[in-house]
Amino acid sequence: MNQSYLDSNNMGKTTRFLNGLSDPMRLQILSILGKKGRMNVGEISSNFKISRPAISHHLRILKDAGIVQYEKTGQEVYYWMDQDYIVYHLRNLANEMSSFSK
Repeated sequence: MNQSYLDSNNMGKTTRFLNGLSDPMRLQILSILGKKGRMNVGEISSNFKISRPAISHHLRILKDAGIVQYEKTGQEVYYWMDQDYIVYHLRNLANEMSSFSK
């Protein structure tokens, strides 16, 4: 029997993933990272009219959801979108939903 993407083993990851995408500001941050690639908090925040701590809060949620990856270099932390992870979850979620009875 095939394992469901939405089974109890995956539910926590799926919930965190969907929560990460559930905020318009986080979607805007992902859009910037998708277009520009690896960026630090200052570079990201220069694109918005909200504080650096607010950007850091959104980045932490995205990081905890696995949607962005990061690397600390000296005093700076650089973030980038994990496109493979996003596509994996969206594809599996779409496949799961399309398998349901109408």
